[in-house]
Amino acid sequence: MSIELHCPRCGKLIRAPDNAGGKHGKCPYCKESVYVPMPAGEVEEISIAPLDEAEERRAAEERRRSIEYITAVDQGADTRGLADEGDDSVDTPGEVIDVAATVEMFIVAMRDSKLDEAEEAAAMLKRTGTRGRDYVQGLTVDEMPPEIENVPPPVVRGFLKTLLARLK
Repeated sequence: MSIELHCPRCGKLIRAPDNAGGKHGKCPYCKESVYVPMPAGEVEEISIAPLDEAEERRAAEERRRSIEYITAVDQGADTRGLADEGDDSVDTPGEVIDVAATVEMFIVAMRDSKLDEAEEAAAMLKRTGTRGRDYVQGLTVDEMPPEIENVPPPVVRGFLKTLLARLK
């Protein structure tokens, strides 16, 4: 018996021997690398953990709040009232922390070896709770502002990892 599959590039039918299951081979027509799946009878079924409904609800609520916050920011609205009881931020009343500018301040301070300023920026970001952590986790080195574009990307990633550790 052989394993039948279609090449993802050219779409032609390929027949591979059973012993090729779980390995990579080349399409005989277009020479594209093709993964040959295991024969149906040899696939081991792996059970998965059941969904945690409470975690799913919490994640959905967090996504809803994030979208609400981003929409408000895009529209230039006052975002101070958007933190609700589920948010672990501890911004003081009347204080609005610009997360992006504070992250940039942290990276520039680290770049310039101004550790006191970096610590101050980290403390400000810690007061933003999940909003700050989510922002830092979502950053990519490609999005960095011009003030720090001369800092090598691996160094920026290291600074961001350090900052994330401080925000937990």
